[in-house]
Amino acid sequence: MIADIGGGIGTQLVSILDASPSLRGILFDQPHLGPEAISHNRMETIGGNFFESMPTGPDAYLLRWILQDWAEMEAAAILGSLRRAMKPSARLIVVEPVIPEGAAFHFGKWTDLQMLVCLGGCERTEMEYRALLSAAGFDLQEVVATASPLSLLVAKPV
Repeated sequence: MIADIGGGIGTQLVSILDASPSLRGILFDQPHLGPEAISHNRMETIGGNFFESMPTGPDAYLLRWILQDWAEMEAAAILGSLRRAMKPSARLIVVEPVIPEGAAFHFGKWTDLQMLVCLGGCERTEMEYRALLSAAGFDLQEVVATASPLSLLVAKPV
């Protein structure tokens, strides 16, 4: 089972479920989004506040374009709430831009400025993600670059 945390109306989760016929999913977002969610026979919709609690039981939790919206303190609170809900064998998959060190161009450096100005959040380097995840009780196992500006950061609870 996979939980899409802050998954909106479920577009991403439905695509994942359609590609994996044996998988079940939990769509977790603010309660007012539940009635707007896409219907899928293997998806349960749960409303809540990810600063307070998360669904328990999934084998994987997905956070896509969530942590970038928040400054360190709030991002740490989200991860702490998630860590408390996770079973030891579960995995966390964070889908965000990972900013390379140095002066080379990267799309995420532009969105970093946008996140700061519009939301108070930020894009992060691999080292910044590693520190943030570690402080919340996770071990960053792998960073997978994609053809898009986004990377997959795979972490396990410690």
